[in-house]
Amino acid sequence: MVVIYLTFIALGLPDTILGVAWPSMRSSLFLPLEAAGIITMLTTICTAFSSFASGLLLHKLGTGKVVFISTLLSASALFGYSLSPSFWWLLLCTLPLGVGAGAIDTGINNFVALKYSPRHMNWLHSFWGIGAFLGPSIITLYVADSGNWRGGYQVIAAIVFVIAAIIGISISLSLWRSKSIKEENTALQNKAVQKKSGLNLIRQQDVFLSIIAFPIYIAVEMGVGVWLASYLIEGRGLDKLNVGLIISLFYISIMIGRLIAGIFANNISIQKLMNIGLCLMFIGSWMLIIQQNSLLVPSIILLGIGCAPIFPSMIHNTPKLFGEINSQEITGYQVGGSYLSGVLILPVMGLLSSKVSLEVIPITICLFVVLLAFIVNLINRHRSQK
Repeated sequence: MVVIYLTFIALGLPDTILGVAWPSMRSSLFLPLEAAGIITMLTTICTAFSSFASGLLLHKLGTGKVVFISTLLSASALFGYSLSPSFWWLLLCTLPLGVGAGAIDTGINNFVALKYSPRHMNWLHSFWGIGAFLGPSIITLYVADSGNWRGGYQVIAAIVFVIAAIIGISISLSLWRSKSIKEENTALQNKAVQKKSGLNLIRQQDVFLSIIAFPIYIAVEMGVGVWLASYLIEGRGLDKLNVGLIISLFYISIMIGRLIAGIFANNISIQKLMNIGLCLMFIGSWMLIIQQNSLLVPSIILLGIGCAPIFPSMIHNTPKLFGEINSQEITGYQVGGSYLSGVLILPVMGLLSSKVSLEVIPITICLFVVLLAFIVNLINRHRSQK
């Protein structure tokens, strides 16, 4: 598990650094502010495409090799960023960065869902949070000291290269091939599950609903991260510094919540864990709608802790709901769908808030929580009847 945790740190390291590096980056490359949006959108599209396509690749090459190659791609792309002489070079390096991230995300999530308990799945996603915290911190140290964003990218690239080397060694030791007790226990189930792919798989109602659930969840998490600050500053008139601390508190709550969820995950069912999280999410999102500043911090903490077990639990439940034989491909669709939320749903939230009212933001977040709870419980009701 140590190697797998390190891999998810490598996944988290580059995810949150562009925004921190961009002021210095665009100044040195003479780029407009909005150019970062093009890079972000291209990264998202490449990551989603890689996630959708990774099921077949994982089946042919195995998780270890795919993760090793993808981590090398990510490290090379980050080093390429540090050498970028122009915007077009940045776009070129964005392609392997996005492709690598999508394959790592899908491969590791499915591997842990098949071989390890819900505890490790929740802790795995906590380690992504460690990477997401360390990345901007490293960039900030370099930018604050000398404005040298390139040095920050090179340090992060070096860390990811080292993690790739560790993954390579783990492959030679056959750490990715061992058959778990859980796999052996599900062997009989898999004989009864028909192997499907592509549209034949997506056409199944519960599979389609499970894919839809992921972008809806991400709409809640990213909706808070992207749009809530605008609502609090422009709609409620709060101080920018305080709002920044509140948004940070949301992500800290998710990370701590996943550590806590991991402690209890082996003792209660995944469905019960998700329902507890969904209830906390609903209470927190409802409190956001109530315009009382005294409720703001408790609402953010409840919303963050509630979000914590949802994504890991939905991923871990996939082999159980749809069979191990189809789980790699379905996980790819789920992870790919989650990335598309940033391209499809979040811009619509921003458009509605600008055209109607900023009050749309907390209301939309709450409605997405309700929709997510409905879909999750509908899937489990259908599967329990089969």
